[in-house]
Amino acid sequence: MVELLDAMAVEQIDTNFFRGKLQHRTALVRTFGGEVAARALAAGSAGMPAGFKVHSIHGYFVRSTASEIPIDYLVDTVKHGRSFAVRRIRAVQHGRETFLMVASFHVGDRGVRHADACPETPGPEQLARIGVGDAGNEWEGWDIRPVPDSTIGAARQQVWLRYTGELPDCPVTHSCALTYASDMTLLGAAVALHPGIAIQTAALDYSIWFMRPYRVDDWLLYDEISPSAGAGRAFTQGRIFSRTGELVAMVAQERMLRLAEPGFGHSLVDRAAS
Repeated sequence: MVELLDAMAVEQIDTNFFRGKLQHRTALVRTFGGEVAARALAAGSAGMPAGFKVHSIHGYFVRSTASEIPIDYLVDTVKHGRSFAVRRIRAVQHGRETFLMVASFHVGDRGVRHADACPETPGPEQLARIGVGDAGNEWEGWDIRPVPDSTIGAARQQVWLRYTGELPDCPVTHSCALTYASDMTLLGAAVALHPGIAIQTAALDYSIWFMRPYRVDDWLLYDEISPSAGAGRAFTQGRIFSRTGELVAMVAQERMLRLAEPGFGHSLVDRAAS
């Protein structure tokens, strides 16, 4: 638990000015985008009045970051009304913006209800766990169990995942943890139809809609698809369901998916969880 909480933690330096600790190291070539986004949301959530919960985030990765240097997060309140609040968060390193996020918060209202049904899949207990350091799992403390490809097909993948430590009963902690986790496996859907091809990849943008309560230290089913890839980019979407079958979040992301120059040395399979 300490590693995940550290990976999402920010320190308040001044009003609307926060700083993240050194990035948690993985075998990935670039700093993990889910970590940068999770810390941006943590900074943007700080000081939010009781009752307001994040319902959507939208971000752009504009520059890569150096893992040996802390990232600063600058927060501006764009709007604060009775029902909705909007904050803009800028991640800065070396005086340059590396990630931009807009986060919207809502107190919640009465309304109609409907949701997609959870797909039929084997339960996580019936599936094999990916070992830490294996392709698809670069993250300590996470239990990730892919649904076999033969039951899915197309540019799609499904995984069960959960954090193995017990997280605090804090909605902000779980929203940041879901932001972190949502970036771990999403690329796999885009590469499902292109095994063995060497690429260079990096996240370009990133959106999440938070819909219903959930716990990241309990099983979540991540149903991921890639409707389109072309021109050196791939678009991916994900639906996240709780163990009880409720649709709790939706994710959308576009990534650079560029054919690698000769000698780059990483195949799509090697980078499938970046």
